[in-house]
Amino acid sequence: MKTQPLFITLLLPALLFAGYFSDGMRAYKQGHYKEAKELFELAIEEDGAEQAKFLLGLLYLKGLGVQRNLTKAEHLLNKAVELGNARAKCYLGEVYLLEKKERKKALKLLKEGKKDGAHECADIANQYKLPL
Repeated sequence: MKTQPLFITLLLPALLFAGYFSDGMRAYKQGHYKEAKELFELAIEEDGAEQAKFLLGLLYLKGLGVQRNLTKAEHLLNKAVELGNARAKCYLGEVYLLEKKERKKALKLLKEGKKDGAHECADIANQYKLPL
């Protein structure tokens, strides 16, 4: 019987993260971006999740529910890329293009993201008239 409290103790953080993240996704999909931002921040605090970092970075990049902040977007998307998020490569590349810096690095990220299966990279490259 002593293993039951240990199991619950180990499971609780995962359940909290899943709750914050899934609630954040629900809010995001419904267009409640301010609420999504807060929930993604809680999910990151709990677990450091790459998907929550990616989506929070996207909110800052697009200015959804927050004031657009390319510095915060770059930081969060870079963390998501470091954790293996292919889609984050696309949007980090877009941040570099918007900031008008590191165009070569932006193109490299867009190519890598496309190769990793993130279709958004091709869309972003087309938007900026870049060949992939």
